[in-house]
Order: sequence, then structure tokens, then C-alpha cells
Amino acid sequence: MPILVLHDCLGTKQNWDSICKRLSAQCKKTVIAVDARNHGDSPHCDSHDYKALANDLSNLISHFVLDNCILIGHSMGGRTAMVTALQQPSKVASLVVVDTSPVSTSSYMEITLPKIIEVLMSVDFNVKGMKLDEAREKARNAMKSYDLFETEAEREAVLMNIEKLPDRSIGWKYNLPVLKSEIDKIAKFPDMGKKTYSGPTLFLAGKLSYCVPTNDFAGIQKIFPEARLLYIDGVKHNIHFEDPDGLLQAVQTFFENNSLIKPETIT
Repeated sequence: MPILVLHDCLGTKQNWDSICKRLSAQCKKTVIAVDARNHGDSPHCDSHDYKALANDLSNLISHFVLDNCILIGHSMGGRTAMVTALQQPSKVASLVVVDTSPVSTSSYMEITLPKIIEVLMSVDFNVKGMKLDEAREKARNAMKSYDLFETEAEREAVLMNIEKLPDRSIGWKYNLPVLKSEIDKIAKFPDMGKKTYSGPTLFLAGKLSYCVPTNDFAGIQKIFPEARLLYIDGVKHNIHFEDPDGLLQAVQTFFENNSLIKPETIT
């Protein structure tokens, strides 16, 4: 039963490397971090909605014969995981949704994320002889001037997505024009009709992020009747950066309580 980890918008599978290594060691399971379309090493596409993202994931699961997976998804990745579980429940043994809700939309998704995308698109790398470190410094200065990131670690994680592209130019690995045009679809959870997912589900939220209001839980349970909601004190949206130990402990306890791993295999 492998674990698939899905990053947030403007994230990458590399952001989860250390978490994945520790999770694999703790659970004695294969852990795979996945780049979403229009991010990282995955292809660029003309669309970016949750049903398309879920279809990508479902096809990946089928291609590698990974049925009965555990999905862990953060923000956009959490919504992708939820839609996958709702569309293809037989492929999902359990679900961990990190700091996002299917019921409400946070100000981060509606206001902050579109501003970040606009700032990234405004950075001009078309300067003759520009080196990679110079390009990252230029983008860093632009990002600092707008003060859109809660921590330096979050900003630096985004900057790692400036690379030499296949045409030998320097630029973002993201497909920013499509992410901008599809931002309304990214910000809102799609209408899934009356679909439900009855497998074990953990909603894990930062106490200071406000992305999962407590009054969302009744609506969450209508879609995910076995859902539990746990807040981690002292952290905001990016729990994997701010409190990786707390995240791992919460996931480990959830797995143990639902017999997804045997307690004696934990180190």
C-alpha cells in the first residue's frame, strides 16, 4: 500500500523530500511525491482544474499498478486527493488532507495566490548573459517587495523553480499563464454532486492559517463521513515547513489508529 504525496499550487515534489524520507522510514512503505501538471517536472497543459488533476493522478496510479494507495495532499494537492477519492474510491485506501477544505475557500487561495502568480510573471529574465543565481536574486527582490510570503523558506522554495529551460533560456518551470487563467478553478473546490468517500480521512490544519474553519467540519463530514479534523498549534498554512515533526506525528497516529500500518513497525 504505497503513499502518494501531492504538493500545493506553486509547490513541487522536492518540497516534500525530507518528509517523504522520514515517512517511508517510519511506516516501512514506498512513498512517492508527485509533481502536478504545470509544475516541476510534469508536462505543461492548457487546463488546470481539479477533475483534470485527479484524472492525471488516477492514470498514474493505474499505470504503476498502485491500487489501494494512501493519498497525502497539501492545499491544491489536498483537493486533488479529495476529488480522486470521490471519483475513484477503490484506488484510495485512506486520505490525509493538509490545510484545505472542500466546503469553503480561504483568502490565501482567493487573494494571496493570484497576487503571487502575478508577481512571478512580472519578473523579466530576458537579459543577455543573465546567470541562474542572478535570475533568482532578481526574482527574490521582486517577491520581497510585495511581502506575500509568510516565511523565507516558502519564498526560497518558489525560487528553486527558476531553472534553465529546454530552449536554454532561464525562466520559471511553472506554466504561469495557465495557472493565472485557471486561478478561479484552483481557488474553489469543484461540485462533486452527491459523491462521498467513506474511507479513513484525516483533515490536518494549521491553527493559525484559518484555511479550515471549525464550522466547515459538518459539511466535510457530509462528503467524508469518516473524517477527523486535527489542528496543529502555532503553525500557519505550510505545516510541512513550519512543523514537520507535528505533521509526521499526526499522520503516524492516524495510520496506527486505522490499522494502515502496524505499530510495531514504527521507529
